[in-house]
Amino acid sequence: MAKLTVHGDDRTLTSILEVLPSEPERQWRKGEPKGAGRVHLDSGFEVLVAEASQAQVLPSRIRSYLAECRSRGVSFSMPRIVAELQFQLGAVASPATASAPLDLPLGDLAVFSEMGISLSVAARA
Repeated sequence: MAKLTVHGDDRTLTSILEVLPSEPERQWRKGEPKGAGRVHLDSGFEVLVAEASQAQVLPSRIRSYLAECRSRGVSFSMPRIVAELQFQLGAVASPATASAPLDLPLGDLAVFSEMGISLSVAARA
């Protein structure tokens, strides 16, 4: 699974959400409770970019989503905005997919950098 989490300035977030190719799964506002007696320090949203049962399918789906974002003029490299693409790799379903890599060529990494997106990779058991 690949999710894009964006947080920062309310006005800039609103302008991004107006042209984003999909609706956010989750949104929050600065000051709203986030659990354990804590509050959000800034506003933000989370968007599901891609979901696939095999890791090697994710890069092409992410490329498509980000290409659509770019065609709509979306960028996350603006001041006061932080964007992170989170890869959540699930447990191995079968021995055949146990060694399937998640390959991100340099071109993909360059696009992430140009668009102001950092990466986070986590494995779930």
